[in-house]
Amino acid sequence: MLLAAGCGFGSGSDPKPPASRPATGTGPYPTPPHASPAAPLPSTTNTATPKGGVPTPGSVDQRDATAVSRAALTVMLTSDTTTDITPHDANLRAVRAGWCTEDFARQIRDTPPRSAPGATWTTWTRHRAYTTVNLRPAQDAGRPGDDATHALRQWSVTTTARGRDGWNGPPDIVAAFVELSRPADGDPWRVAGVSLQ
Repeated sequence: MLLAAGCGFGSGSDPKPPASRPATGTGPYPTPPHASPAAPLPSTTNTATPKGGVPTPGSVDQRDATAVSRAALTVMLTSDTTTDITPHDANLRAVRAGWCTEDFARQIRDTPPRSAPGATWTTWTRHRAYTTVNLRPAQDAGRPGDDATHALRQWSVTTTARGRDGWNGPPDIVAAFVELSRPADGDPWRVAGVSLQ
């Protein structure tokens, strides 16, 4: 529940936490100092291709920043509940395929999810769903121009879960900002960062 400033219950004085309540990590019940952080969820090492397939680096002009950003983003957002444990497995698939810079790949590998994927993933799993990804370029007049080793691309992304039983989930539409880099002019572009909003 979210309360606006000035709203509350009772007389207006701060309530004292009951001594018998267990620590929750929030509010007046802080996490004990010896508590350990949640363990990361397992990820699959399955190399199966999700339904519908995903682009591979060999199928894309690696010197075209737009083509690389489109392909890498498609891989990162294509999930299949019959092969993936969580949506994070799609990011790991992009890392294994070589779409990412070393730094970004390390960041993806080092930050696995620490909570279950949630109700949406559970629904998708019930339907044995996979996602389809549709990207449209979204130009931003304030975007800086490319230089020899850095490029930015913006996309409007529609992701739809499709069940193998004929069920279709509602489309999810987000803006994606993709940062690309390469060591020198003429080298292949790699994804250095992605922000979804």
